[in-house]
Amino acid sequence: MKKLSYIFLVGLVCWSFVAAGVDGAAQAKEIAVIWDTKTAMPQNVTMGFLPKLRELAPDLKVNLFRELKDFEEAKRVFHECESKMDGIVFLRSSGAEYLGKINPKVPCFIGACNNPVELGTINNLNAPEGMVTGVTYYIPYAQRLDIILSLFPATKSIALLVEKGHPSGPIEQAGTQAECKARGIAYREVVATSLDELVRETRALGKVDLIILTNTRLVMDNVVSLLPIATPMGIPIFSYADRPVKAGAVAGIAADDRKLGAMLAESVVDVLLKGKPVSQVPVKTDTTPQLTINEPMMQSLGLKFPEAVMKNAAIVR
Repeated sequence: MKKLSYIFLVGLVCWSFVAAGVDGAAQAKEIAVIWDTKTAMPQNVTMGFLPKLRELAPDLKVNLFRELKDFEEAKRVFHECESKMDGIVFLRSSGAEYLGKINPKVPCFIGACNNPVELGTINNLNAPEGMVTGVTYYIPYAQRLDIILSLFPATKSIALLVEKGHPSGPIEQAGTQAECKARGIAYREVVATSLDELVRETRALGKVDLIILTNTRLVMDNVVSLLPIATPMGIPIFSYADRPVKAGAVAGIAADDRKLGAMLAESVVDVLLKGKPVSQVPVKTDTTPQLTINEPMMQSLGLKFPEAVMKNAAIVR
C-alpha cells in the first residue's frame, strides 16, 4: 500500500496538522482519499482537490492512499478508515459503484467517476440521499453528440469501443446508443477484454464514419494500436476523454479533472466543517467541458473544423 501525505502532490514541505476546521473550531477533523491502481484521472482530480482544500481548510488532516494494488485492497482500506476518519473520498467509478452497495458509516465523497445515478450510487444528483455526494465527469450525451456533429456533420455511422467489465462501459454504451438512435445514426460497438481482442474486433468493423473511445482504461491507453486500423481508412477517432487526443485521437470532449477536484474540496468542507447535510450538497459537474483537438491529426485526415470551434478548443500541436 502506498500511503502518502498531502505534500506528495502539491510540493509543500508539510501538511498534516491536527486541526480545527474552517473557522478554527476545536474539533479535529481527518479524512482519507482512496483509489486503486495507477490511472491518470484520480491523480488529476487530486491535484485540483488538495490545493483547494488547503486553501479552504488548512488544518484538515488528509491521509492519501493512492494507486492501491487492486480494488479488493481499496475496499479493505476503506473499511479500515470508516472507524478512524471523519470522511472518506473514494475515487473512480468502482469506488462510487461500491458505495451504492453499502451503507457508509461516515460521509463519503466521490470523484473521477461516471454518472453516480447510473452507477447506482445515488438517485438524485441535486439532492443526494444517504451519506454520499461529490463530483462526476459525466457530460450529457446530447451535448456530446452535438459537439461530434459540429466537427463531423456527415456522420451516419459510429463505432463505440468499450472495455468489458469497466463500470463506465454500460453507461457509455447506453447513452451513446440512445442518442445515435434519436439522431438516425447507425450504432456499432466493440466490447473487449484485452488489447488483442480490441485490435482484432476494431479491424473487423470495416468502414464506419467515426470511432468513439469510451472513458475505459483499456481503450484510452491503446490509441496507438488503433491508429493503424483507422487512419488508412480515413476514419477519425473521437474520445470521451482528453488524454487519448494527445496520443492521436483527432478530438475529444472531457470535464476538467482539476476543476472538479476543486469543486470536490468545496463539498468536503461544506459537509465536514460547515455541517451541511449531504442532501443539501449536490453532486457537481463541469458545465463547460473542454474540447481538445489534435491539429496534426486533423490535417493529416484532411479535416477542417469550424473556426469558432477551433477558437474555443485546446489545441494539441
